[in-house]
Amino acid sequence: MTTSTPRRLQSGKASSTAGLTAMMRAVDARLAVDQRLADDRYAHLYAAFNPRFKHYVRSAATAKLSLKLFDRLFGGFLAEILLRSRHFDRVLADARNDGIDQVLLLGAGYDSTPMRHPDLRFVEIDHPATQRAKRAVLAKSGITTDNVTYLPVDLETERLAAVLTPEVFDRGRRTLVGWHGVTFFLEGDAFQHALADIAAICAPGSRLVFDYMDRSVIDGTNEYRSVRTAARLVARRGEPYRLGMDQQSATRAAEAAGFRCLEHLRVTDLIDRFGGARPYCSRKDFMGVLTVERA
Repeated sequence: MTTSTPRRLQSGKASSTAGLTAMMRAVDARLAVDQRLADDRYAHLYAAFNPRFKHYVRSAATAKLSLKLFDRLFGGFLAEILLRSRHFDRVLADARNDGIDQVLLLGAGYDSTPMRHPDLRFVEIDHPATQRAKRAVLAKSGITTDNVTYLPVDLETERLAAVLTPEVFDRGRRTLVGWHGVTFFLEGDAFQHALADIAAICAPGSRLVFDYMDRSVIDGTNEYRSVRTAARLVARRGEPYRLGMDQQSATRAAEAAGFRCLEHLRVTDLIDRFGGARPYCSRKDFMGVLTVERA
């Protein structure tokens, strides 16, 4: 996708893909507990403003049907959207056990992790338009997030090192960084700059979790029609996928910035590990998640 494609965020509108992922988490939360993939009890706050949401969650049966329909249309995305949150919860638990208590969320979108862990300190960085929309929803809902420092940042034009000042971020403390659903919307240079900045501001022993999308999705050669359709759809909405990687190139980029790889999972691995006995999501595999540690 060319960089001349109009960008939704540049128009001052909140990310539509962030809204979509919140919607899917909210619908998933309507299922029986043993059938849920994400179990996000706060996602409905953001999904409720979509007029279709009330129809999706009319009952557990309609919720399941809605999720299956989405999965049929855009197979593979649902597993990654929902199960990456399960994965991050596990990484967060491991980090806490190792004494890491500072969390940085990049491109946080409508993430609810800080609300589920009020005893931890979070810094959330996101595009100003999306962050503004998120904070408005929280304010309207009467929810306070005193454990969060919000920083509006456009990663395409601003550097993390410049905005993460000592007043809001302790560079001497080990940090867990969550970076979900962002890298494939960036240009290559913006990704490299952000990765280098993360390494520069994080103390040794800090951990970073980020996901990536296969190159075949970006260049339109992916074998799955549903994936090619999704790529065209987000491009028309002004949020085109622009950066594709594989395990090797993502790992090399992380190592070049000063990280070492701890774990690499593909969509199928997420399903096998966190999907439960009978997951309702497709196993179409075109994305991966890396957990790396600052050397």
